Formats: sequence, C-alpha cells, structure tokens
Amino acid sequence: MKKKRRINYFRLFIFLIILIGLIAGGVFLVKEFIIKKDDNHFIQEQKKDNNNEIKKSPLKDLNYSDDDIKIINDSLSEEHINYLVENKIKSEDIIPIVKETYYIDYYLKDYLSYKKENPSKENNLIVQAVNTHINYPFYTHIEDTDESLGKFVLLNKYYKASESYKANDLIAVSSEYHLYGSNFELSKECYEAFLEMYNDAKEAGYGFKINSPYRSYQTQVGLYNKYASTDGKEMADTYSARAGHSEHQTGYAFDIRDFPYTNPDYSKTKSFTWVSKNAYKYGFILRFPKGKEYITGYQYESWHYRYVGKEAAKYIYDHDLTFEEYYEYFVKFKNPRNLK
Repeated sequence: MKKKRRINYFRLFIFLIILIGLIAGGVFLVKEFIIKKDDNHFIQEQKKDNNNEIKKSPLKDLNYSDDDIKIINDSLSEEHINYLVENKIKSEDIIPIVKETYYIDYYLKDYLSYKKENPSKENNLIVQAVNTHINYPFYTHIEDTDESLGKFVLLNKYYKASESYKANDLIAVSSEYHLYGSNFELSKECYEAFLEMYNDAKEAGYGFKINSPYRSYQTQVGLYNKYASTDGKEMADTYSARAGHSEHQTGYAFDIRDFPYTNPDYSKTKSFTWVSKNAYKYGFILRFPKGKEYITGYQYESWHYRYVGKEAAKYIYDHDLTFEEYYEYFVKFKNPRNLK
C-alpha cells in the first residue's frame, strides 16, 4: 500500500511568497519600462517642438542664433517677443540684458530705453538701475507702497505710504533698550529679533541701544521740515526722508548706538564690527550701505538697521544687495527665475 505524500505547507507558503514577489517585481519593471519609454518619448517630442519653434521663429529673420532664440523663448512673454520683431531689436542689444541674473521681463522696454540713453553702461548696471527705479530722478514716478507686506514693505524715494500706515503688530518696548531711556514702539516680530541679537551681543561683550524706533507720518513731517529749514531741502534729502517715505514709519527699522555711548559715528565704535557681521543672522540688514548711495538716495548710515527676516537678510548679506534690489526681484515680482 502506497503512503500518501504529506503536503509541506510551510514550503508551499514560501514558494507562493517567492512567486508573488517575482510577479510583483516583473509588473514593477514593466511599469518602469513603460514610464521611461513615455518620458523619453515626451522629451523627444518636446525637443522636436522646441526645434520647430526655433526654426519658425520670426527672430530668425533678424539673424538671432538658435541659442539666442531659445533664451528669448524661455525668458520673454509673447508680447515682448513680438515687440523685438516689430522694432527690429538686434540680438546684441537684448541677449546680454536677458542673461543678467536679476532680469525682470516686465521691464524689457525700460531696459532697452535706458540702454539706448546710456550705451556705454554695463548691462548689470542697466538692469540694476531699472529694477530700482533710479533711471528716474529721486522723488519722481512715485508709487503707493503695498502696505500689506509686513516686514517686506518698501518705503524709499519711489514708494510712499499713507499717513495712517504703520505695522499691524506695533508693541511698546521697554525704555531699558532706548539710548535716552524713552518709551517707544517697534513691530513685535522686529522687537523679538532685536532682543535675541541684543542678548547674544551682550554675552559676547558688546553693548548697544536703540536711538530712533517707530516714527509716525506726522512726526516725520516735523523732523524733515526742521532739517530742510536748517540745511536746505537738497541737503536734507541726503540724510532724512520726506513724510510717507521714511522706513521708521514701518516699525521694522531703528537706529542703533553703542552703549555706553562713546561716538556719534557708529562705524567707529566697539559694537559696530560685531553688529555689521552678525545682524543678518537675526533678520536685520544695514539699510543704507556704503557705496550704494546712488541706489538708496541716502548717505551711508552705519547705524540704520531694518528687519526683513532671516532668509531675506542672509540673501541680501551674501549677495551684497540693497533692499531695493531684493524687493523688486523677490517680493514684487516673486523670484521669476527661482533663484536660490
């Protein structure tokens, strides 16, 4: 009598697991193959479309190279491409501008116009001038600033705030931090960042206090008029803002002085070196830097700091920009080329 062969369920279970794994792996590989095939097909089709676009481009008639046309197609709106064609703009007049890091397509016509007026000016300076509006005289072509931007509100000689504007989160700051022991106000976010910087500096052996914090529109009216009557408007404009144009109205700016107080020129004080090298780590920028007076419109102020948050402050510090340059590209036009 033959013995019945006993089924080894454990082995059968293992076999089924392996079989399922092999089937699943095969399905995955097939899917990956199909996806890659589709991706390659899409890429090839995209390349064909791009090549066709370049071949059919009306810029060909203006002797733009294929590379030039690709740059133009990637950077300009259809309206602006048509503008180049209609006005027969040469490749050498526009390509170097478009290649500039902070090119903003909205300003294409302004770049070309400014370049025509200043043919010997370097392209990076053309882009910089138009982006910061210094292609116009100070206090002309003034726009109402976007008061909803919080720490990114820009007030300068081209952007103006209303009489009632001030930061939404203004809070009273202890007189302990004011050089003359006065009570004052700052944005809560700015104040908290200041305290962090103040305490770290103190621990490192450096002392400073605030001199000028938030100032209202009306306070600025009186202050500017006083300076203008003493030194004349032209001189006053180099160191004081007209009402509605002052950063102090935001509540995100203040003047800083060493403490104990030793020198009216903050750049010659002990704490200046520490603050100038570390302020960005807390979200502050030197608002009116040396060498950038032609952009800011104000004399170098080693004492005037502005809160913009840590990310923006680091970028401005690392790339040696003014707030005007940062604002126009990253805030107003929202980083069109996704710069890091």
